Amino acid sequence: MNTRERPAVGGLGRSGAIMMMTAGFALVLLSMTAMVTDVGYMYYSQAKLQTAVNAGWKAGYDKMIELTGTKTELDEPTKEIVRRHVKSVLSANGFGQEDLKSIDIIIGKNNDIRVVSRKEVGLFFARVMNIDSAEVAAGRQNHPDSKFKVVPFGIPHGVVRDVSKNVYTWDEFDENEGFKKDEEYILKLGEGEVVQSGDIVPFGLEVRPGGGDSFGYQVGLEYSIKGSPGDPTFDMPPTGNFGALALGGKGANDYGDVILNGYDDPLNIGDWVDSEPGNMAGKTIDNVQERIRRGETNILIPVVSDFGNGRKPVQILGFLNFTLVGTGLEGKGGNAKATVRAIFTGVSDADLGRPKQNYGIIDPDNTRSGDKAADAQDYVDRTKNGYNGVLNMDDYIIPEKENLPEETDEAIDYRLENERFVIVPITKPGDNTGENSSGVETIYDLKNVDADNPDGVYTTSEGHTFTAAVEIIGFAKFRILDPEDEYEREGDNYEEGDSGDLGIYRPGQVRGQFVEYIAKPE
Repeated sequence: MNTRERPAVGGLGRSGAIMMMTAGFALVLLSMTAMVTDVGYMYYSQAKLQTAVNAGWKAGYDKMIELTGTKTELDEPTKEIVRRHVKSVLSANGFGQEDLKSIDIIIGKNNDIRVVSRKEVGLFFARVMNIDSAEVAAGRQNHPDSKFKVVPFGIPHGVVRDVSKNVYTWDEFDENEGFKKDEEYILKLGEGEVVQSGDIVPFGLEVRPGGGDSFGYQVGLEYSIKGSPGDPTFDMPPTGNFGALALGGKGANDYGDVILNGYDDPLNIGDWVDSEPGNMAGKTIDNVQERIRRGETNILIPVVSDFGNGRKPVQILGFLNFTLVGTGLEGKGGNAKATVRAIFTGVSDADLGRPKQNYGIIDPDNTRSGDKAADAQDYVDRTKNGYNGVLNMDDYIIPEKENLPEETDEAIDYRLENERFVIVPITKPGDNTGENSSGVETIYDLKNVDADNPDGVYTTSEGHTFTAAVEIIGFAKFRILDPEDEYEREGDNYEEGDSGDLGIYRPGQVRGQFVEYIAKPE
């Protein structure tokens, strides 16, 4: 018999076998289609549910803050108000009455709020396998363990050094670098005393051609630091200003007193002061000569923006050190007697690093109350106990300008006695920093930090532009160190990279020992 004519085993022909194989393949393909389609729909449904739960949780947390703040335990009637508010927001996000029955709104100790939802979603192709529906779930809460709550400091991803009252430096980590375990780092800058060679006197210098770090002045050369009508060496337009500043108050008497004794109140780069029009020859000559007689010739002079015409505010751009030589210009007549001459001896601490525009305090509520006392108390409470809300990667956070050294000391003393471990957001300047954008590298460079009031908004997708904010790019865990005896990287041996000193302790400064990344910046 020809083998090609031999009947198939079991009586099944070739065409029947092919049909069975085709049917089996079709069933497998249909099952795969069902799985891919329905799994995608489940992911979509879960994401939609998570968005609604996030909105409900945020609404509940905000309602709690509105009613009691974070420091007062909610009583049962207040908790019920919060629950009803959460459900009303969920209803607005598409939750029907049946859906709301599956919502758990748990308000625990320390006002920790947890919102959880489970929902059955109908499936499509999976019904061929007798699977009609599947459960998706979503939840959000603020962390119940205070030791893992965020403290209100924002740090850059690099090594920060507190060089002086006015300036800091930092070395950004390269792609494969990061904080080193058990190493000491600055978590918040401090302020401290001005590093200078003498008193601040009420003269202001404009930037000379060439500018640069020394604003166009050359060490060792003699300059007119205050002009007069008969002084051809003083490059000042005839607008009534001769380079004087109203530091101690307006008028010749206050001006003369500050020449003699120096200006006591703090002045920082970026501050605005008034110019003091007029020559004020008598006060200038007498008090400069008295300083020289007493041997107090080392002085510090602010570099300021354009004096303009008459009395007007000018901004401090930096500080220069000078040594007084005397008054008057030989052979230039009586009007030139009120000219003040001095030798430039170098730039003050402004040449040592980047000006501190703020000290790294953030407001995790992203809301400006306008009440400085209340904001300072919130800062103390959040530093002691951690922020009771939730901050996420890519959130935008607004900084605060103040240093608050006494409040910082109170909070850190509490931490040292109770719980040293803290979580600190790692930040970078936001993408839309407006007029702050020029030269901004870290949170400490942001100038007009009070320009933003997002009123609880954290993302640009929610409608705020964030012109003076930082973006969270990671989180790190640190152990707070005691400034009395645990600061080891002190001094001025500022080596590059993750080594060397971090500067001396300055009021308001906070340091911590790195433990681990909670989320490392990419």
